[in-house]
Amino acid sequence: MAIMKRTQPRAARKKRKVIRSWKQARALLEGWRKKLTNVQVELKRPRVIDVTPVDFLRDEAPERESKPAQQFRGRLLFFTRVDVTIRRPSGAILVIDNYEIVAISDTRTRFEPASGRRS
Repeated sequence: MAIMKRTQPRAARKKRKVIRSWKQARALLEGWRKKLTNVQVELKRPRVIDVTPVDFLRDEAPERESKPAQQFRGRLLFFTRVDVTIRRPSGAILVIDNYEIVAISDTRTRFEPASGRRS
């Protein structure tokens, strides 16, 4: 007869690591950039995120058909003190200001920048 083992209590399970300052996140972001890790980005306000073709004959963009998104996935390409560059699976490249970001995370680590401060 097999002995039934109890599962670990919730407190003993692995928790996701949360980083709150840009200074501490620099090494994490650099690792994600080098490995081309897929990350989940959460924004403060919804934003339309899609590839926008331009009609060069009339010099205007066509009407957008997609809905605004507050969360999306992509690969981290580049980051600076003022912005983060993400490539979407569709190929679109987004440059997002740091003040717009609520969190960036892979499955194990989450970066939540402290609002109002840049350290």
